Amino acid sequence: MPSFRNFVLALAATFLAPWLCLVVIPHAKMKAQEVQTWEDKELGTKSSYPAGTPNIFQQGQAVYAREGCASCHTQMIRPTYFGFESWRPGFGKEGTRDNPVRIRETRPGDFLGERFAYLGVQRVGPDLSNAGYRHDEQWHHAHLYSPQSKREFSVMPSFRHLYIKRKVRGQRSDDALSLSGELDPGAGFEVIPSEDARALVGYLMTLKKDQPLPPWLLDGEEEAEENAADGGEKSK
Repeated sequence: MPSFRNFVLALAATFLAPWLCLVVIPHAKMKAQEVQTWEDKELGTKSSYPAGTPNIFQQGQAVYAREGCASCHTQMIRPTYFGFESWRPGFGKEGTRDNPVRIRETRPGDFLGERFAYLGVQRVGPDLSNAGYRHDEQWHHAHLYSPQSKREFSVMPSFRHLYIKRKVRGQRSDDALSLSGELDPGAGFEVIPSEDARALVGYLMTLKKDQPLPPWLLDGEEEAEENAADGGEKSK
């Protein structure tokens, strides 16, 4: 009997310790974090991190989760010693060939205030950490309605069920999608986004996870990258 009890206790400890370290403690630390503000005396500006999200964010994120977008898209810019997203065109603010813009890596605080952090399971499509910089709302609606109309090689499924085909009554809606060819709804008809489609696109447009980091966090990030770079050189 004692041996069985010891076995049960050891089994419980085996599962409890990782759960505490990987779930409970990180969750408690994130919950305790608050919005941090600081002032740049040289520029005379005030900043806060994280900057907060508009109301459309929560509504669109619910649609994003329901439609399974996180199964194919990530929302995580890795450190430069793990990948090259930081310098990849289209993954954030665009720079120039002579003056490229480095995108900072994703930090836990970027998801502060969100109920879930949809980091993604695998990258079938592009990373969406900074999707709000890439295209306007009209492009996103057309892409959701027919991904292949924007990217011939896309394997993304169509989300036409989020759009409404209706007969034009009077003047054509300003929100109607510009469709041609086989996608044309026909004379006298138009395709408009549903409330879910508007919320989803609104959410995508808010994805700009590149707010300035507090100086004390930025210094730690730069130091970590320098150490990683030095380690890589020593190992060669």
